[in-house]
Amino acid sequence: MQVVAKTPRIDVRVEGKGVKAFLAIIKKSIPGVQIIDDDEAQDIDDWEYYKEMKSRITPAKVLKIRRENAGLTQAELAERCGIAASNIALMETGKRGIGIKSARKLADGLGCNVGDFVL
Repeated sequence: MQVVAKTPRIDVRVEGKGVKAFLAIIKKSIPGVQIIDDDEAQDIDDWEYYKEMKSRITPAKVLKIRRENAGLTQAELAERCGIAASNIALMETGKRGIGIKSARKLADGLGCNVGDFVL
């Protein structure tokens, strides 16, 4: 089954006793959740909601999210990457583009994929 809650799908496999109770808890905890049986599996790329959300994600937003998830300040990331903190601030607000050279440094500093910062 897939559990979808306003984000890309989360695959969850549940077997045995308690499946109905588990699904009831999920439905109660996450309003609007969509549960898809394996027989009804769909491609998330076809969902209008996913297309809209994907279009809103910019390299600038990815940078800020990655930095915050790593628990780093802009200054700490700057030190790791060798990029001025002021430039990181401009990149995060979208006022400065993220070139391939900077993307490589950011990816190394954050331990992620260069493609996260390049369209």
